[in-house]
Amino acid sequence: MLNHPVIVPNTLQNVLQSTLVGNDTFQTRHAKRDTILVHESDAADYSFLLLNGWVALSKTLQSGDVQIIDMMLPGDFALVGTQMVPVAATTIEALSDVEYIQIGPNEANGPSAASAKLRHILAASILATQSRTSEMLLRLGRGSAASRIAYALLEIYTRLQAVGRTQGAVFEFPVTQQKFGEFTGLTNVHVCRTMRRFEVSGLIRYRENHSIELIDLPALCALADIDLDLFKDEILIKWPLPA
Repeated sequence: MLNHPVIVPNTLQNVLQSTLVGNDTFQTRHAKRDTILVHESDAADYSFLLLNGWVALSKTLQSGDVQIIDMMLPGDFALVGTQMVPVAATTIEALSDVEYIQIGPNEANGPSAASAKLRHILAASILATQSRTSEMLLRLGRGSAASRIAYALLEIYTRLQAVGRTQGAVFEFPVTQQKFGEFTGLTNVHVCRTMRRFEVSGLIRYRENHSIELIDLPALCALADIDLDLFKDEILIKWPLPA
């Protein structure tokens, strides 16, 4: 009988940090909130691990309208560009103060066991990103404002919980209404009204230090039209427990 992998909180981040942090080959970098780390179409042939903070990956129309395609959270590992396609597909912006490690092609493509481990984790990270992007696209195409916002809050909560960045149902939320609107495809006014309605209805509560508490998870799941346990299986990277 197959031994299906199970989610082990913090394992992915710990494996990456043990491989990269403290290794002289990799330099830990820092950037302040609102810093553009790379612009869409810039030359790029690297990936990076986000150690702390939040990052937005976005696309911009010629008119100036912006859509955030994905948000990187602590512990996320993302591909920016490759040697075969050395162009950044998105603009990458720090939504908070961030700490990260940039991984070049020599390190990622090398023959060492550490490089092989990086490639293995990157492949899993790409699939997890595709899974959650498809979920958000479904809501953008078919969901109401309430559905989009409920989904986005649940996705962020689920991902932060998996890496030990929540306290109960409370988590840091450094995202402005404008950026949250760019992620959910809504205007600032629509985001404000919907979040206020959630708060009045007892679904969420704003906390100190730019944090949010999800008070009624079943109601938010109903609005987002997701089964939370199945959702976790689909969007979280799973690490096999040792036999």
